[in-house]
Amino acid sequence: MKGAEAYVNDQWYSSGLADLPEGAQSHCITLKFIIARDTQSTGLITHVCEVAQRRLSDFYKGRQVTHRPVQGSVIGDGSGDGINLVFEVAAEK
Repeated sequence: MKGAEAYVNDQWYSSGLADLPEGAQSHCITLKFIIARDTQSTGLITHVCEVAQRRLSDFYKGRQVTHRPVQGSVIGDGSGDGINLVFEVAAEK
């Protein structure tokens, strides 16, 4: 089974991590990952969220990054494989 780090690394460009907004204001960022329905589990999705949040925190150093509840296979592209992760990045102080 593919791990969370691999999903984040493999989908760096398609998820939106490669094109993050810049600026001192707050941001609402939605990242989309494709995780096959038959491999989705709460643990895997939670871990992908944690890895993505860590990557965002690295990019937005010194700013608080929080995530909204995970939205998964019932929304998105209709395939059942799309996972949307929504994060709030605080404005610079």
